[in-house]
Amino acid sequence: MANKRKIINDPVFGFLTIPNELVYDVLQHPYVQRLSRIRQLGLSDLVYPGALHSRFGHSLGAMHLMQEAITALRMKGVEITEEESTAAQIAILLHDIGHGPFSHVLEHTLVDGVTHEDISLLMMERINNDLMMRYAPNGDATLNGGPLDMAIAIFKNEYPKHFLHQLISSQLDVDRMDYLCRDSFFTGVQEGRVASERLLKMLDVRDDRLVVQVKGIYSVEKFLVARRLMYWQVYLHKTSVAAEQHLIKILSR
Repeated sequence: MANKRKIINDPVFGFLTIPNELVYDVLQHPYVQRLSRIRQLGLSDLVYPGALHSRFGHSLGAMHLMQEAITALRMKGVEITEEESTAAQIAILLHDIGHGPFSHVLEHTLVDGVTHEDISLLMMERINNDLMMRYAPNGDATLNGGPLDMAIAIFKNEYPKHFLHQLISSQLDVDRMDYLCRDSFFTGVQEGRVASERLLKMLDVRDDRLVVQVKGIYSVEKFLVARRLMYWQVYLHKTSVAAEQHLIKILSR
């Protein structure tokens, strides 16, 4: 049987661990592998030549930060089972799977009135169906549902522990932590660097909501400032925006 507990060398966070067989099989699905051919920053390489990194690398980095967040919360006594941990990691791994070519650039051009989150959910459900028989007990997929049911519930914020969804989508989620660090690294814009490790260690849960310890407030302020500076310098750079609008107009015509 093939070894499915892999280690991946990431240029931003170092060695990332694939925790179990289910996560590995999700990673190997064609819908996930296609992310390696989708640029994270669209046409920003016209301004920053190094900005050629992919959505696949971002998804792996976000999954790694989810692992770190869960470890930090467990150390504070927050109860998170192994099944919940795996589901949260899969949910963040697949959160951007619905992106098309050039990421956000074509989101409202190729498909009108449908967000990439809507497409992500549809693709997650398809992957769930594809893996259902492989992980069904005794070959009967009707007994316990699909292996990604919990991950999809967390993604849709329908799982009872709502703080897990906050780790995926909120004002201080692991998605933003990764893309700020990653986009800063590949563009060379140092203002985007954030202390993700410290931010994660400052997280806690109260009344089923993520909170930040008082001593972490300055790290949160740095995070907010870094995000604003990255919008000014990278995401809304006039040359990138002009190129994106040019591409959108061509496809619209």
